[in-house]
Amino acid sequence: MHAELRRELIHNGLLVHVETVQDKKVKEDKNYLTKELIGYSFLVKNSDNRDEWIKSLDCNLDWCKEEFAERVSIHEINPGKAWKLRRKIWQEFIHDDKFSYSYNERLREQLNKTIDLLNSNPRSRQAIITVYDQHLDKDNRAGQKRIPCSMYYQFFIREGKLQLIYNIRSNDFVNHFPYDVWLATELQKYVADHNKHVAGQVGDFIYFCGSLHVFFHDAKEIF
Repeated sequence: MHAELRRELIHNGLLVHVETVQDKKVKEDKNYLTKELIGYSFLVKNSDNRDEWIKSLDCNLDWCKEEFAERVSIHEINPGKAWKLRRKIWQEFIHDDKFSYSYNERLREQLNKTIDLLNSNPRSRQAIITVYDQHLDKDNRAGQKRIPCSMYYQFFIREGKLQLIYNIRSNDFVNHFPYDVWLATELQKYVADHNKHVAGQVGDFIYFCGSLHVFFHDAKEIF
């Protein structure tokens, strides 16, 4: 999958130079010339090998596991400790000793309610966990502060398995894509393990991204 997406970016990616990345102004920075695929989606039938996949890409599996544990913790966590395992990526986004948001803060109150819904109503189409918060994020756009890349997770129980649709507005192919897929599929497994109707059985993982992209300074060979 990773090699196929790389080829897609090389042959079909659109060139654009955005003005902001997270909370950074990059309008004049040539390093942030971007190649992107808009409205990109794929389906994974079996994500059981996600640990091996992450390791095959030389990604940090220890960070994945620590970050996931913090995301599903019942305790409020920001910034937590997981970021230290990828300090080079995350250090610059800590301001006043915390991130502008954490996934723990966004998921914590929704996760158990969503699990309860699927246990009581297994045919529901309303099992959605939203990450973007219009009240908190609407004034932080255009580089004011970081806003979530993940938008929502929608769970379905169909054919005796837990299906997941994962919607992400923006995904950095080099620095974040494998991690975001791992974390989403791990959440799918977590919810399945806490559901009496599927007893841990995981179905399809459906990924949809507004902008799957790569920056020039990360992979010049793609441009």
